[in-house]
Amino acid sequence: MSVPQVVVVGAGVIGLSCAVVLSGRGFSVTVVTRDGVSETGSSVAAALWAPTLMERSERVRRWADLTLAELRVHATDADAGIREQSALTIGTGTWEPDPWMRSFAAPLRTADARELPEGYSAGVVSSIPLFDTSRYLPWLAARCRAGGVVFDEREVHAVRDAAPEGVPVVIAAGLGAGALVGDDSMRPVRGQVVRLSNPGLSRTVMVHDGSLAPLFIVPRFDDVVVGGPSQDGVWDPEPDAALEDAMLARAGRLVPALTDAEVLGRGVGHRPARPTVRVERETIDGTEVVHCYGHGGAGVALAWGCALDVADLVGAIR
Repeated sequence: MSVPQVVVVGAGVIGLSCAVVLSGRGFSVTVVTRDGVSETGSSVAAALWAPTLMERSERVRRWADLTLAELRVHATDADAGIREQSALTIGTGTWEPDPWMRSFAAPLRTADARELPEGYSAGVVSSIPLFDTSRYLPWLAARCRAGGVVFDEREVHAVRDAAPEGVPVVIAAGLGAGALVGDDSMRPVRGQVVRLSNPGLSRTVMVHDGSLAPLFIVPRFDDVVVGGPSQDGVWDPEPDAALEDAMLARAGRLVPALTDAEVLGRGVGHRPARPTVRVERETIDGTEVVHCYGHGGAGVALAWGCALDVADLVGAIR
């Protein structure tokens, strides 16, 4: 019997996760990508396990829980770039953590007053899985190759051009999926990051107030990522120098140890937002398609759960 084939369009965290699961189920997988793994939108993320810019539904909760269980297995691999990390989320005035989000960040406690930066009156401390994407994405790509996945670097302008006739296609192209399948509900949510040298930090700090909100300070293995804000509907791939200065100034006030940190790099990413995540099957121009896109800021938080559903949908194609 011939090995069933499938093409995955997209090499971000969603596409790579789908490829790993599909190859593990016996499919011959080709990942078609315009950009290299280190050039995808996922590569700009810090990133944390949190369902941000996301629909609030039980399926999102299920995907997040499945992903967390998988991550805890992967965290035993030193090369994966995953670790559990303390996170301090702060606000001013009567700010309180979102009840729906709280369940994604256990264990959680109220921050002690001594833990709060000057000017902040409320905060919570939680434990959140950190993905260092500079390690995690290459690790995922290596897992793909070890499973026999082939990478085909080219741009796809139509679904029918993605795969040979009769081969199903998984659309995991992030923001590019909208144009590829004619989905006008997709929109970019711009985020900007600065990578700094790490002066010895080990706790993430997230701020949910002010014009720069959300602002996050994420210590990774080899650097600290300062990022924000969420600029809904904005497309601009070039770093904004004034925004960077404002972010770094605020980060320095929150965490004074960052004041003299060296800038190692900067980047801009556009989160692929949509009213709901699209994970479903459709026939387009005679090609069997499984959609997996529109994850907003939660690609890394939902990837494995979504990939399992994608593999089920592909497996049901006859």
